[in-house]
Amino acid sequence: MEETTNPETPLCFDLPKLLKRGGTATIQIDWDLEEVSTTYSQAHHLGGELRAEASGDKVVVSGELNLGWSGPCRRCLETTRGVDELAVSEIYETDSTDGETFEIPLNQILDLRPMLQELMLLALPLTPLCSYDCRGPIPEEYPARSPGSQGTEQDIDPPIDPRWEALGALTFEQKEDT
Repeated sequence: MEETTNPETPLCFDLPKLLKRGGTATIQIDWDLEEVSTTYSQAHHLGGELRAEASGDKVVVSGELNLGWSGPCRRCLETTRGVDELAVSEIYETDSTDGETFEIPLNQILDLRPMLQELMLLALPLTPLCSYDCRGPIPEEYPARSPGSQGTEQDIDPPIDPRWEALGALTFEQKEDT
């Protein structure tokens, strides 16, 4: 297999070589990230292997990547880290369909960075959680129940916020229709 990656830009394929041969090429991804983030999580590293296959006027890019991320836990606000697996299966073609396939560039170099950034943004957790049994910063005052804790001692009603206590004294009279 002949090398078709561009040495100046390691996340790029040389399209003329790839399309001319009508074959496949692989690229090792080892990308330390700095600018890919959402409101609550940030990507740090993307690693793995991608394979590009030329088929007529299309290029199919596929593979498995690992995305390392960090962000504040939604309950305790401590920084939590994780690694998620990204399954990549994207098609590049000359007459792309918006939102379904990517356009083959006219400059003879297929840059994977925009596609990978899009996939990473979709894979980052919206609200990270350090563990499913995280009890939060003040569990005595504001207990958090995990899905598996039903039927245990944690079913005790949490304390009522003093600002809402007056609502507990309200009673409603029901009229009986005869």
